[in-house]
Amino acid sequence: MVGYLYPSGILQFSMIKKIFLKLWKAATAYVVASIALIQLASVVLANVSSETSLGYSTEAVMQFIFITVLALFPVVLIASYFVKGTSLVQNIEDPQQKTFDPTYRQKLAVIPFENLNEDKEGAFLVDGVVEDLITEFSMIKEIEVASRKTCFSFRNKDYTTEEFKNEWDFDFVVSGSIRAVQERIRISVELSEMESGNVIWSNKYDEVQKDIFEIQDEIVTKIINSMIGKIELSSLQRANRKPTGNMTSYELTLKGRALNQKFEKEANAEAIKALDAAIEADENNPLPYSWKACTMGQALALGFQEQTDEFMGTFLEALNKGIELNDNDWNANRIMGEVHLTMHDFNQTKVFATKAFNANPNNSAVLSIYADSLIRTEEIDKGIEIIEKAMRLDPKPLGDLNSDRWLNALFFANYLNNDYQRCKDILNEIEEINIKTWLTNLDIAKKQEDVFKEESWFKKGFEENKGVDWTMEVDRFHLPSEENKNHLINLASSVYA
Repeated sequence: MVGYLYPSGILQFSMIKKIFLKLWKAATAYVVASIALIQLASVVLANVSSETSLGYSTEAVMQFIFITVLALFPVVLIASYFVKGTSLVQNIEDPQQKTFDPTYRQKLAVIPFENLNEDKEGAFLVDGVVEDLITEFSMIKEIEVASRKTCFSFRNKDYTTEEFKNEWDFDFVVSGSIRAVQERIRISVELSEMESGNVIWSNKYDEVQKDIFEIQDEIVTKIINSMIGKIELSSLQRANRKPTGNMTSYELTLKGRALNQKFEKEANAEAIKALDAAIEADENNPLPYSWKACTMGQALALGFQEQTDEFMGTFLEALNKGIELNDNDWNANRIMGEVHLTMHDFNQTKVFATKAFNANPNNSAVLSIYADSLIRTEEIDKGIEIIEKAMRLDPKPLGDLNSDRWLNALFFANYLNNDYQRCKDILNEIEEINIKTWLTNLDIAKKQEDVFKEESWFKKGFEENKGVDWTMEVDRFHLPSEENKNHLINLASSVYA
């Protein structure tokens, strides 16, 4: 399988590791077989006259065997790489007896299920169930799961199995279909192993809609067991959740969540209405509260809503209620971490971000705030690892056209780590340099006495950032050091003086 590249241009390590292990196994098997063959030949030739039977001396025959063994070695390695599912090494291993390798995380994608109802309202339910599955899989720390955006980007794309294998570095893919009939829901789901292209698990469910959470939990459990074998129940317990028995509240939450993903002003307002209706249907369902807070935060971030006292009061009320009903809700804890980040309360940021990460270690938004908390609490190297994981799972975050958000974050982390050479390497990969990267790169250039005023990155940023209130803007960098904050403000002021 051909692995994809990191947005930063670094070949995915796990793909290289898989190839190496495969070739190592093939090489080991070949060497063992070759030694056995040579030993057998020497025994036979010691008791049989090769000159009489073959017309060649024993020395010549042994020499021929040695040369043949050496010549075939690269051929065997090449064949072991391209041949799928039929090699000697593969056949030795019983797939049912595979043991979990803690050094590698199997990668899973859940592609959009087919909506057999073929109606718009039904699409909310279908996509919502798929997104719930993605979320549940994301809660399993033993695997890596492609982000919602990555998974949903496969909608209506006509991939052959081979094309899919060659373009994406997934180990497994989940697909299926859903039909809602009155009070019943029919789900067909299958798990495909990408290396072989085989379906290794499938099932059909025909249940009442109120049992949807039990169905989801069974699907997750069966698939995880098929991928990596049985794992401790405690790891799955985070995934098992039934926030409400009220299907109206659940479906309205799914609708609100789907509208939230559009990143449009009108859709944002409609999302809040749907989530309010979900709360009205079941005041004890924690999910619409956290998603309402998320949607309101989006409205502020994208300029759909002014930051008034009334608005912020409603926002915090929804957020606190979501945590009150479920203090392990990954989304609510993520948002609360972001709130504390804006307040420069980095220790509390880390508290909530860590809770979110422990609940959902594969969600890119969670990884983002968790990395933010780490790099501001003297765990920069770990923060960089988390950003790189987010880049693997979500190369193009929701609302973005490219990987620049992650690359800008990676640049800033390495800036705080004083790794200026790495910063320069990352800068070459960024298409759109944000204001934080521009100013911190200017600081690097100044410190290293580089000539920068004629550089394109400097001239472009200089024009774009004219008139910026640098005190306010640098405050948004959430620097862990007040000294560094004042230094950057003074640097920007001096450039525009």
